Amino acid sequence: MKARNTAKTLKSAGFASLRPVGVPDPYISVVVTAYNRKKYLPEALRSLERQTLDKAKFEVIVVKNFEDPASDSIIRRNGWRWVYSDERWQGPFTLAGIEEARGDVIAFLDDDDMYVPERLQVVERAFREVRDLAYFHNAQLVVDEAGRPVGARGLSDGCLCFTSASVPLREAHRLAVDFNSSSIAVRRDVLASGAGLIKLIRRSFDTAVFAASLRYGEDLALCHIGEPLTLYRWYS
Repeated sequence: MKARNTAKTLKSAGFASLRPVGVPDPYISVVVTAYNRKKYLPEALRSLERQTLDKAKFEVIVVKNFEDPASDSIIRRNGWRWVYSDERWQGPFTLAGIEEARGDVIAFLDDDDMYVPERLQVVERAFREVRDLAYFHNAQLVVDEAGRPVGARGLSDGCLCFTSASVPLREAHRLAVDFNSSSIAVRRDVLASGAGLIKLIRRSFDTAVFAASLRYGEDLALCHIGEPLTLYRWYS
């Protein structure tokens, strides 16, 4: 799958590209979470190894509550970091990785999901070229337990961009713009402002991040890309 000209797509939706002169390129932190499930984690990590984005432009932090030779070898050979946490609630568990992150932009990956090779390239370009982008979300290719495609969610032509002051509720609901943590990337400042809420989240971390983005600033952009950049695993 070839990455689109994301800046052109977002600009066509009504948001200016061209970040202010002197603003550095964003550095991305990918927080991978795995609680009590080893089976799919190596596949998730290998999808990060295959990213087309320059490896110097992102880091990977794995939060898990177990040791696993297959996963640990992938982490070591890439110089990634892992954090142990036995928190049962999704919010504090993920926050353990966020607190270790150095990125301007935080992306998430659940242990049983995967990225397509161009995902981080698209995320980096969106945050680099679109002024005031706070929240990024993309469509998903749905796969079964064996990784076979069975459907898709959130597909659309182009993208949907809006601010918290003008949320298109019907379209946002249709595209499920708050669904699946592995399809979200968000500015670090947004998470810092919502850390108190995140600590209280048992489940539905994705919805909490979307809510924090809406609350962060009325003039900041939230965008959904209708391109399936995440492989979301569905259990029958």
